[in-house]
Amino acid sequence: MKVRVAEVFSSLQGEGLRAGERQVFVRFSGCNLRCAYCDEPAARAPSASSWDLAQVQAAIGALAARRRHAAVSWTGGEPLLHARVLRPLLAYARSLGLENHLETNGTLPARFKPLAGLVDLVAMDVKLPSSCGRATWAAHSAFLKAAPRKTFVKVVLTAAATDREFERLLRLLEKHPSVPLFLQPATPHPSRRGGGARPIGPLRALALLARARLRLKDVRLSPQWHPIWGVR
Repeated sequence: MKVRVAEVFSSLQGEGLRAGERQVFVRFSGCNLRCAYCDEPAARAPSASSWDLAQVQAAIGALAARRRHAAVSWTGGEPLLHARVLRPLLAYARSLGLENHLETNGTLPARFKPLAGLVDLVAMDVKLPSSCGRATWAAHSAFLKAAPRKTFVKVVLTAAATDREFERLLRLLEKHPSVPLFLQPATPHPSRRGGGARPIGPLRALALLARARLRLKDVRLSPQWHPIWGVR
């Protein structure tokens, strides 16, 4: 079994509920969306090289042996495009005593369902139409119904975000009151990997935060910490 992997490395988680936690990152290549703020353009298209399962497992095992890690972060690109080979990899991470942290754009619920029992935390992006060019609300709704309890939602906010789509976001999450929401302003400068989008203004971001907190239980405003910390 072969899989398109861009890189495997050790770093600190820079987003969401596990920010600051040491994790092994497995970055798959290939994505089904094209977001304006994407900071991993090299991972959007399938890479020219492929890894077999033994290579991926060996890379994870070698990093895990060097220092303590809490989890493997399966990221991309979009990891669920590789669901067939992801299952044995999730099981392998569990065998090492590592949790599985899945980072996904939340548009492939059918591919997620068979993996749910092996995933400990889901970091699900809600993609606003102003950023990804099309509405994905139905897929996001189906994904949240299939996701385990340990799920949080992240929304990247750019200057293009509209009141109408933010209202749609709030209506979606009102149906899932236990799911934390992270509002993440787009990185205000291109990252090392060439991503970037016009950032939302701070007053506008704070206004959206206040609006969301009137209707949702757990809402946080958090930057993407990687460029601030200076780590990959």
